Amino acid sequence: MTVLAQVTHALDMMQHEDKYFSYASIVWDGLTPNCRDQLRQLLFQGPVWDGNIISKSDRDTLIKLGLATRCCFMGEQGYTAATYTAHSVWKAGKGQPFPKKPGSQP
Repeated sequence: MTVLAQVTHALDMMQHEDKYFSYASIVWDGLTPNCRDQLRQLLFQGPVWDGNIISKSDRDTLIKLGLATRCCFMGEQGYTAATYTAHSVWKAGKGQPFPKKPGSQP
């Protein structure tokens, strides 16, 4: 089974309420270091405008996995935000915080 297949399988298993958190760390472990960094940016600086995104290809991977979504922010299009599932994956993987934007909420 490829890493992507493992991540997809673990995300599918998270859809079962009784297995949600037990599979979240498997998803984190299966993400590439670049996808983890992109996820951390979305979690701690998001929603992030396309011009400030670390990697559009890693963002697209996170969107395909359901860990990120395109959104509008303050009436403008062109932003990406992390999903609730992404937060659970990050917490279960004991990921490190990403520097917050100056002036953002605590």
